[in-house]
Amino acid sequence: MSNTVIPAIVIGIAWMIITSRLTLESFLVGCVVGIAIVVLMGQRQLNIRWKRLPDQGFALLVYIMILLRDITLSGVDVTRRVLAPTMPLNLGIIAVETQDEQQDPFLAALSADVITLTPGELVVELENNHTMYIHCLDVDMSSKSADLQQTKRLKLFKRILGRSS
Repeated sequence: MSNTVIPAIVIGIAWMIITSRLTLESFLVGCVVGIAIVVLMGQRQLNIRWKRLPDQGFALLVYIMILLRDITLSGVDVTRRVLAPTMPLNLGIIAVETQDEQQDPFLAALSADVITLTPGELVVELENNHTMYIHCLDVDMSSKSADLQQTKRLKLFKRILGRSS
């Protein structure tokens, strides 16, 4: 029962935020949509460890702040490059290992999706859930920090999902 209700409540709250309607009706619609999503995705065992929830919430908050910072800084950099065409572009593709010993396809796909959110970088291929090939506007700048950022990103994802030890 909690495997359906808890995700449906979370989706209901997200629905209210997305639609900007903080009403009971909007929440109920979101919950119905959430139940449909959970049922259509199939029943997976949701193992909630209540003691880990504060750490997971904190890790999510930290990651959101890091993501917003990265999107803002990358957006400013791309804007500068567009407005000042004399700024050099050093286009290229770099390979970044997912560094996940389990080679979890969900973590690899989530990481690739988040990298693509930041302006100036685009994941063009994910090979065997192990290696991502990222197209960058400035290969030198991106290659210096890509592995370290990927390591931090995966650690935060594991904390958020409750998979860290």
